[in-house]
Amino acid sequence: MALSAACDASLSTVRRRMRSLLASRLMLRCDLARPLSGWPLSAMYFGSVPGQHLEETSQVLAGLREVRSCAITAGPHNLVVDVWLRTLHDVHAFEAHVSRRLPRLTVTDRSVVLRTVKHMGRLLDRDGHSVGVVPLRHPED
Repeated sequence: MALSAACDASLSTVRRRMRSLLASRLMLRCDLARPLSGWPLSAMYFGSVPGQHLEETSQVLAGLREVRSCAITAGPHNLVVDVWLRTLHDVHAFEAHVSRRLPRLTVTDRSVVLRTVKHMGRLLDRDGHSVGVVPLRHPED
């Protein structure tokens, strides 16, 4: 009902549109306090894969449970993968698993993130809870 009021649309219209969105390729994402999730560590992997295998490789990576995001980029690192891990040992275990599964992918660099201070415009405390907002600005503003 709140969504219906916020959109100034009838409840049946909102339901129909939501069903349509969810039936499409739309994916919903829900973030949570990472330190409380059982996956307290984050790592960024910077990789390179031949262009003809880029789409296939990114789809396989996106299907791994540890992967939070996988982005195709331009430059020497044409794949950037953000993962959540349980322990520091998992940084190397995940890379070894990916190397066996995707031999065309070369991990060229990696970075371990021990604490996230800001995420999606939210300031986070040590427990990963939102404690403030940093408004996202359009570059032209």
